Amino acid sequence: MKCRLLSLGLACSVLVSAARAEVIELRFTGTLSPRRSTLKAPEKQFTLYCLVDRTAATADFVIEEQGPGRWSWPERYGRVGLVGATKPGIRVLYDHDGTLYPQVVQRPVFEYLGKLKPGTSWEVERTKYAVAGSQTKKNRQCWRVELTNRFGRSGSIWVEKSTGLVVAASRRIVMGRGDEFLLDMEIVSQKTVEPERLASLQKPWTTLLDIQKGLKRKPNTTRPELTAGQIGGVKAKIGQLTGEARSTPFASLVAVIAKDINGQSKRAASVEELAKQRVGKPAPRFKLSTIDRKTIDSKGLAGKIVVLHFWSYKGDKLVEPYGQVGYLDFLYGKRRRLGVEVVGVAVNPSFDNPQRARAALRSVKKLREFMNLGYPIATDSGEVLEMFGDPRELDATLPLWVVIGADGKVVNYKVGFYRIKADEGLRQLDEQLIQLIRANRKKTSKK
Repeated sequence: MKCRLLSLGLACSVLVSAARAEVIELRFTGTLSPRRSTLKAPEKQFTLYCLVDRTAATADFVIEEQGPGRWSWPERYGRVGLVGATKPGIRVLYDHDGTLYPQVVQRPVFEYLGKLKPGTSWEVERTKYAVAGSQTKKNRQCWRVELTNRFGRSGSIWVEKSTGLVVAASRRIVMGRGDEFLLDMEIVSQKTVEPERLASLQKPWTTLLDIQKGLKRKPNTTRPELTAGQIGGVKAKIGQLTGEARSTPFASLVAVIAKDINGQSKRAASVEELAKQRVGKPAPRFKLSTIDRKTIDSKGLAGKIVVLHFWSYKGDKLVEPYGQVGYLDFLYGKRRRLGVEVVGVAVNPSFDNPQRARAALRSVKKLREFMNLGYPIATDSGEVLEMFGDPRELDATLPLWVVIGADGKVVNYKVGFYRIKADEGLRQLDEQLIQLIRANRKKTSKK
């Protein structure tokens, strides 16, 4: 432990003493592209702005992406430490064959400055670092650090000797079924931040971090949708933030936030109005075919409490929030004996296309087997969803949860995912079902 503290202390002292300026602005450009031309995958380009505080050993960053895949605005900025391993770090998001892959970008200051000596090597989380020698890169005298893992050489980092700044970095990464890509970046500008300018940058940045903290988004969240509470929290600060960010490097990010919040606010209001039109009214009569070729209709479900879960149910993107489907299955197993029925409805226009229907059905079956789902899953090309009100027509996204009471009336109409805790699951939905079960029992006992 003492050796580790000494190492950290040495690294911090290098950060502070490497240059006179305590705070500097850095800009990088980078690409994420296929390693071989035979791999038909598009290139991603990105720019990285960093405000490095050497005294605090932190970097505030904003990343802009062009190409397949892109973080939503809450994940496009943040603060990272500059010493040792830090997670989740600075990342880009790449969409490869329909699956989103977060990829870590090299931090602006090398994280193991205390180890930069000729011939030294060390290992961190199964990656070996080795100082391969000196090399000039972009007219700067650098240490060249080679990275290797169990698959062989995985990358190189060029670190400026006098400052510890990362001048360039190149890393080999693998996505999909062994497809190789190169993640490259290099420094394009470096500027000392004077006290007056630093004060103008700190105001909007503090507000941005407050907004991000208030959202309480989980790491690796890729969905852009915010809850009504989150939207309200951002709206309360967006006016102040817009004024603070004017004529700063954060102005474009703030403009994106303002536009998104305005759009999501209008969308939420439209969805809320749609829900008001449905709740308390008799549910439309419907008939569905399951992937096991059975029929489910509203007549057969009469007198039961029903949860209809309209979603894509595709088997390729086995990423969060697929966990909500698992929680729904758990809820079904717990409440079905009390008169609750759950029906998953896989919505896909391909079910109406004879040439595509088989592949679409196979994808749904793959998901059911992977998740070991016990509740029935039916298919819908969109007609049944339209009967209940398709939120996609309001520019909202699935899933749609419709709860129908034993009296056949719609009790709940929710668009989007539930915010859940691992130990509570779909608590909000479960509480509503419990109320319906109790009300139904009370009504039955009176009869």
